[in-house]
Amino acid sequence: MSLLDLIKTTAMAAFRASNPVNIILGTVIESKPLKIEVHSKLILTDEFLLVAEHLTRHERIVTVEYEFPKNFPKGQIGDELKQASSKRKNIGDPYSNPYEIYEMKYAKLNFEDGLKEGDKVVMHRVQGGQKYYVSDRYREGDKVW
Repeated sequence: MSLLDLIKTTAMAAFRASNPVNIILGTVIESKPLKIEVHSKLILTDEFLLVAEHLTRHERIVTVEYEFPKNFPKGQIGDELKQASSKRKNIGDPYSNPYEIYEMKYAKLNFEDGLKEGDKVVMHRVQGGQKYYVSDRYREGDKVW
């Protein structure tokens, strides 16, 4: 390795070390076209935004497995005890009946809950500062449950 290559490598390493990930919080002020306000003087429009797929309208193929009774203790899927439940009612039947075991393979789910006005978002500035990656929504600690 030449001295010039060593200097370039060292300079690039120092540059990367001095430029850590910038996490930025913003608020969606318009969903279509997407606009996110970082502060009153910085509003990012869709051409500057890269949005994680789970924050967009998208579809997934899933398998659903259900068994009754099934309890989820406090803390496993939320802030209190949860019990799995199900109902099915055929048209014309007077009463609904619970499923005991149910399995559905390769079902297509459409997720419709894209970013909307008022959503608080976490963004990461891409090196160079021209693009921002919108990674997730967030809530203040007192609004979690």
